[in-house]
Amino acid sequence: MRDMTLETVVCRSPDVLASPVENELVMMDIERGMYYALNAVGIDIWDRLAEPIKVANLCAQLQQGYAVDRATCEADVLAILSDMASSGLVLSSD
Repeated sequence: MRDMTLETVVCRSPDVLASPVENELVMMDIERGMYYALNAVGIDIWDRLAEPIKVANLCAQLQQGYAVDRATCEADVLAILSDMASSGLVLSSD
């Protein structure tokens, strides 16, 4: 897998089932049989990945909804998406 950048386009993996449970989103990777959980911010990101989106555009959208500076938002989102991609939750392309 290539490094995630602001130019990378990301979307949800079709192999992941997701369901809200209390204040979290619980997800299962069908292929790997692994479970994951997201908090409120993670759920917001997940919701925005319903359609392919460039990481830079995702960060711009998130900055409008959260009190976070651009550099922090970009670094945090790149880290989260990289983790999601390595776990098979999202697909990415350049």
